[in-house]
Amino acid sequence: MTPALTGIGTSATLCLAAATASTFFAAALVCVAGLDDEARATLRFGFAGLDSSVGETAGVAAHNGRIAGGTLVCAAIAPRLSPRVRRLVYCMLAAVLTCSACAVGVAIGAYGSRAIAAVVAHLPVEFGALSVAGGAYMQACKQALTTRELVAITSATALLIVLAAWLETHASLAGG
Repeated sequence: MTPALTGIGTSATLCLAAATASTFFAAALVCVAGLDDEARATLRFGFAGLDSSVGETAGVAAHNGRIAGGTLVCAAIAPRLSPRVRRLVYCMLAAVLTCSACAVGVAIGAYGSRAIAAVVAHLPVEFGALSVAGGAYMQACKQALTTRELVAITSATALLIVLAAWLETHASLAGG
């Protein structure tokens, strides 16, 4: 394994830890502040599950793929950006990951075990995919990634995105 791929793995682990901590923090905040009723009234989630069609799976994968893909494009161009712009992009990507994780946390805080059942199968894989893309950006800010490394990371991220989408549309424990 190249030093860059090792660096991506370390950075991805940091991204995953941050996403997980943000999710738990948001869920705890909703519960401790007693905002679960208000959150449910705002979110109005149904738990009928998603259609398990190929089209629905592709739609979920495309949605998450846009986020991961945008992050990987940022990783590809990071060496060409000024340090100031790289920091700005880093903050933007961190905000997207944090907001996404907090949204999941709010849902978990609002709905408890029903929300956990809806995300337990796919969320670790989805967060993992987004974290790998984020780790690639973090590493690319330190050292440009080779084409081979970018292809490997993009392929791994795409596979994880597709797996997460399949799990989300086929393996949810939420039921009707």
